[in-house]
Amino acid sequence: MHFVVAYDVVKDRRREKVMNTLKNFGLRVQYSVFECELTIARLDELRERLRTLIDPRCDRVHVYPLCDACFFRSENMGKQIKNTTDAL
Repeated sequence: MHFVVAYDVVKDRRREKVMNTLKNFGLRVQYSVFECELTIARLDELRERLRTLIDPRCDRVHVYPLCDACFFRSENMGKQIKNTTDAL
């Protein structure tokens, strides 16, 4: 399944840990946005890791599921992303 994960983490240190964790699960497409292709087990693993990293009183992580039809109908405009360093 395809997912878009976006985050808003207040503290730099926690934000870096969230970003590094997400790098292991998907492709960074913006500073705080990743696209991930995950099985249910990997999604559960990602959720658990993120829960341990954020402070739920002031940080937010959004996980948006995309059905295959929606994912393949999505559009990209502008610079194409080739790898994680091109996203920035």
